[in-house]
Amino acid sequence: MSLPEMLVVFSDFAINIWPFAIGILFIVLLILWRRKYSASYLICFLAFSIYLLFALDKVFFPLHISGGYADAMRAQPFINSINLIPFYFGPFGTLRSAFSTLLLNVVLTIPFGFGVSFVARVRARDVLWLAPGLGFGIEIAQLVISLLLGYAYRVIDINDVLMNMLGVLIGYGIFSIFAWLYLAMMQRLAIKGGGLAGYVYEVASRTWTNDYN
Repeated sequence: MSLPEMLVVFSDFAINIWPFAIGILFIVLLILWRRKYSASYLICFLAFSIYLLFALDKVFFPLHISGGYADAMRAQPFINSINLIPFYFGPFGTLRSAFSTLLLNVVLTIPFGFGVSFVARVRARDVLWLAPGLGFGIEIAQLVISLLLGYAYRVIDINDVLMNMLGVLIGYGIFSIFAWLYLAMMQRLAIKGGGLAGYVYEVASRTWTNDYN
């Protein structure tokens, strides 16, 4: 898998900000390490952060600041790229034709729902606001960027919000099942895990203690 190219495109050149993103991630990891976070937490934080960088690349990039593409897009009506009607796919679109796009939006946020508990204390009820918060947050950010660019560089679509929300909920559901199975296995085999295995046990135990007891 190739590294994402978070390209900011101008008329004659483009800037890939992926190296800057990696640099910021390294600084954050260094700060967490200096604050005595465990190696297991840092591994989980690194994995989750790399997922977020790939997701950001798919959701927000490339950004065409100037050039032929940007000029052509600025000539298009902005309103044509905004859809606020759930499950409306345009005058000639159908659920079947839009299925792959809807599915990709679900898949995009499943890792978020699964992995967020490893880097933050999340309860089941928190997911009820995290899911819409992430979905609306992405679309609002795309709208703001579009306004700054002067053209709709992405379609602002309520369907994307709904599918992103669904992905988070599915991801958290998968995580809950994983946590239950992991706890059952560790207890049945009387394994006293340390290191990363112990940290996963701690997260799984915290989840079931907070959510289901």
